[in-house]
Amino acid sequence: MSSLREQRYAIKFCVRLNKTATNTYEDIKQAFGDDAMSRASCFRWFKDFKEGREDPELQGGYGAPVTALTEEIINTAVEMIKTDRRLTVRHIAELLDISVGSAHTILKDNLNMSRVCARWIPRLLTPEQKQNRVDVCLEWKRFVEEDRDWWKSLITANESWVYQYDPAMKIQSTEWVEKNEGRPKKARATKSANKAMVITFFDYKGMVYTHSVPRGQKINGDYYKQVLATLMNDHISRKRPELRGNWKLHHDNARPHIAHVVTEYLAKRNIKVVPHPPYSPELALCDLFLFPTAKKELKGRRFDSEQDAVKALEVILKNMSKDGFSNIFQAW
Repeated sequence: MSSLREQRYAIKFCVRLNKTATNTYEDIKQAFGDDAMSRASCFRWFKDFKEGREDPELQGGYGAPVTALTEEIINTAVEMIKTDRRLTVRHIAELLDISVGSAHTILKDNLNMSRVCARWIPRLLTPEQKQNRVDVCLEWKRFVEEDRDWWKSLITANESWVYQYDPAMKIQSTEWVEKNEGRPKKARATKSANKAMVITFFDYKGMVYTHSVPRGQKINGDYYKQVLATLMNDHISRKRPELRGNWKLHHDNARPHIAHVVTEYLAKRNIKVVPHPPYSPELALCDLFLFPTAKKELKGRRFDSEQDAVKALEVILKNMSKDGFSNIFQAW
């Protein structure tokens, strides 16, 4: 800033010496090097001093014509940006009747603004949903305060598609080549149309129940209630007898999960449901840990049927490290 101030005084001095604008710019460039103002700025200031301007001090910012940096124009630009933040610099310049460079200087130097792209996120939450998140976190906090090991009585659930063929990830296609060899080529592949829905239930010790949904079966509240009944009557009593009558269920807010028939059934069985914040896949253990880990081993493999793919998934889930389940629950 001080360098530009010195240059304006130097330009005024050159005008007093009756130098030309070109010679003045050459002197400025020689004296200030890379910090020298642009040729256009130098010529503008030279013209202003030639026409009788006396004050070298800049009012409102540096780098733009003084006439474009009046308080009125800057305030008008502020109101325009508040009204429409997608205005381009050129459009702002046209509306204010100033040059594009002046408009850019007002935005960058006076208003300290820059144009950025919006960041894509899965969903914009409403104020009610944000408050719901706070309420859920406070309830989780109460669980911790009451019992540090409350998660050991928790069973979490979710659904996911299993494809008869799921293309390998890019990193799975890497291979060793010599320095002079070209990069290998691979045709782009897509997921198969044949797929099966799988509902999984697990706790910190491992898998409790894996349910394959028959083809064509719609997952609604009534069907999910039947799956929960099978979980409680057959699998918990056999695999987790210590949890009978004393366990909590965690699942997301999918419609079958929050259907009235399901909530009523769980209430009658005195099953505590741990609430899930709206649109929070990072807090759904199946999305965070189970499915990404297990499906990675299925990618790139072709199965004769979707049932074979489900069986392969069940084997993978059964053989997953017990420490992995415990660690992810503690991290969660």
